[in-house]
Amino acid sequence: MNTFKFTAIILVMVIAISGCKIGQNKKDDVKFDEITEEYFFPEEIIYNQSVGDVIPDRFYPIGWSKNGNFAYIIEPADEGLGNYMMGVVVISLISDEVIWDWYTEPGVDEELYREEVWKNNYDELKENLNKLGIIQNRNIELQDDYFVYDKQDFMLRIEVERSDDNSMGIETVSHSTIYLKSPQLGEKIVSDKFYEESMILGQQVVGCFISPYEERIAVVVKSERWGWEGPPNIVEYEIFGSNLLTGFQSLNN
Repeated sequence: MNTFKFTAIILVMVIAISGCKIGQNKKDDVKFDEITEEYFFPEEIIYNQSVGDVIPDRFYPIGWSKNGNFAYIIEPADEGLGNYMMGVVVISLISDEVIWDWYTEPGVDEELYREEVWKNNYDELKENLNKLGIIQNRNIELQDDYFVYDKQDFMLRIEVERSDDNSMGIETVSHSTIYLKSPQLGEKIVSDKFYEESMILGQQVVGCFISPYEERIAVVVKSERWGWEGPPNIVEYEIFGSNLLTGFQSLNN
């Protein structure tokens, strides 16, 4: 076999192998986006144990995608507006940004029941949840702010700064930082957020949800906010995402 033929054969083999690798990488890069999934109205998660003159938003987790999206239903606290409100939200736990949401129109009959709203709009909700790869989980549990994952210990905590620089002249939360600590891995910042004119009187990490598909959590933070016309105050929640493997700094530093 002459040198030219041998070189040509080697070149063909390299191209063929490269083609296989390119195809494999393209397959690996496919995101878990559109799926075919049916959904049911989920069970409520009680994230607020406060006693006193407060009205909480109501929270119903739906499920997760395999690429960091988390879906839930919110019923905002009724501050005397006289109509029923419900929203379906999908948040990226990588960027902490809402990537899709849907809310009832203003003026919906306050006697309308949540399952009825869900049923009447199910086709639209299902289409969008499917596009975002949301798989419903039947047994979603709210873990405490201290939890164990893969034989490693984790603890969530929040630090807040306050300011009276608002129209009401009362001291409210202006900045909060959420930390995730592990004796085995170290500590990391989950969220560092500033609030303007928030009227938030206090915040607390109540726990997290653990993804069944990734080493990822959805951290639940509750905020008590000054009511529209004073008490009763409103208890709201926010969701923040965190990876359980990356971004930690050694505790010895």
